[in-house]
Amino acid sequence: MSLIVQLSLGTALLVFCALVHVAAVAICAPVLPRIAARLAGRAAPLRNVSLLTFGLVAIVVAHTIEIWSWALTLILVGAFEEFERSFYFATVTYTTLGYGDIVLSADFRIFGTFASITGLLTFGISTALLIGIVLRLLPGSRHYTE
Repeated sequence: MSLIVQLSLGTALLVFCALVHVAAVAICAPVLPRIAARLAGRAAPLRNVSLLTFGLVAIVVAHTIEIWSWALTLILVGAFEEFERSFYFATVTYTTLGYGDIVLSADFRIFGTFASITGLLTFGISTALLIGIVLRLLPGSRHYTE
């Protein structure tokens, strides 16, 4: 795969994954206050666990879609033939573990780096979402606790 194709396809997949993650956060934004309102009369621990669980499930689903997208794309471009190897590589690269036991050929190396960039970006967004939820649950906050 040429450098231009690697850069273009890597950028396109990065943008797709970022949009999936932004969509997950955008879905959470209006739903979380509704969950909090429904649980307003309940014990605080139940409300807090419910809100954090909803946020966590949303980002886990987003990360799952993104890792599967990388794994499937790696197969489609011919970087791997077996799904297991592709999925394993996509997961360890996306999470930036990068064990190095499976590596891409020189034709796909630049493309593969975009999986790491995607993971860094989306894990940052995930962390921000969860911290935002936790901050609103802390005593004295005006959100979710009223």
